[in-house]
Amino acid sequence: MTLTLARVAWLQNDWREASATDAAVQTAHILAPQTVEDSCLTVEADAQSEATRRQALRGVKRDRLEIEVALNNETDELDLGDVVTLTHDRYGLSAGKQFTILGVQPNAREHSLTLTLWG
Repeated sequence: MTLTLARVAWLQNDWREASATDAAVQTAHILAPQTVEDSCLTVEADAQSEATRRQALRGVKRDRLEIEVALNNETDELDLGDVVTLTHDRYGLSAGKQFTILGVQPNAREHSLTLTLWG
């Protein structure tokens, strides 16, 4: 088997890179750091697909909120990973927005739950 110059150049690199960028995000968040992540992916198309997926996940504005709700039959069944809709006349939530529950902290004394929401 004969090695071509292109194959030799490809073999000289210790690793390969795949990247995904979004100019709109870069414009809106000028000081945002570049994220570099190592992986064990061996197929370039898989690495590019994963980089694009992570850019899409992180390129959208997300909110992390903590709210306190009364403990009752309905809220007693809430669990991690559940999706809830939060409606409030402030913070741009008047039409409602879906959030995923990241944390549930019960308060027996106050008969309430503190929910950590992400969405």
